[in-house]
Amino acid sequence: MSLSLPVILLLGLAAAMCVGLLVWGLHLLTAKAQVAADLTAEAPKSSGDEDQIFILHRITQRLGSPLLPAIKERLKPEQLQSLQSRIDAAGRPEALTVDRYLSRKAGEVMLYGGLAIVMLLQGRMLFAFLALGFTFMTELTLVSERNKRQEQIQKQLPDFLDVLAVTVGAGLSFRQALSRVADSMPGLLADEFRLALRQMDLGTPRKDAFKALRRRNSNESLGRFVTALQQAEELGAPLADALMTISNDIRRDDAQFLRRKAQKIAPRVTGITAATMLPGLLLVIGGGMFLGLDIDLSFFNGG
Repeated sequence: MSLSLPVILLLGLAAAMCVGLLVWGLHLLTAKAQVAADLTAEAPKSSGDEDQIFILHRITQRLGSPLLPAIKERLKPEQLQSLQSRIDAAGRPEALTVDRYLSRKAGEVMLYGGLAIVMLLQGRMLFAFLALGFTFMTELTLVSERNKRQEQIQKQLPDFLDVLAVTVGAGLSFRQALSRVADSMPGLLADEFRLALRQMDLGTPRKDAFKALRRRNSNESLGRFVTALQQAEELGAPLADALMTISNDIRRDDAQFLRRKAQKIAPRVTGITAATMLPGLLLVIGGGMFLGLDIDLSFFNGG
């Protein structure tokens, strides 16, 4: 007997929940008492942050949260730091943290992996691969948000540096000028510089704060700005002149970036145009040729 798609989805969801409960029960039986006690304790959450989370991410996050302590025990500090860097590079979308990321990933594997297994047992290979692809939703979100963030930083950087150079040239110190410009030009780039300023206020050397800024962002122009700024500081070059030179270089890089982006868009536009116009064009030409040849179609109706 063939089952309908909603019944198959319900069976897959039930199977995923059974697998999750089984794994959780085995963990409670083998873990220490204090670990089991930690499973019932939840960190305080903000209702505003919870409302920003996509509904599927909420489901997988709640489903995988019981396994969070067990997962974190098996990860090295370097791996957790690498995850934190990836989340920071994406701008912490939906107030994402390392704990939420790990809970979400565990829930995705349990839910969508269970659905994929059920689909595979039913012989529905296409739906099985589709369900399996949903296990990478969090990674795709991070990559998409990181790319959007770096594009916005690339657009904001030349104007930000122009105003910063003028402010430094007016006589303010670098930190004062950076704080003034960040407050007057809000945006992603200003947020990054404000974070670096807070780190410096807490005692972090300026060199280390800007290194952390470069690690959080994969934007090439921003990395070159940090490198040139540090070189100007070490060599004793006038900061205002160095900022103007860096701004002009980055503005040229920004023009090249826009040209490369336009070159990538052109084939997409051509493909969309061909996909939408070609069927109609073939129909018009083929229909005209068909009518022009005056073919006898009486044999189709038995005539």
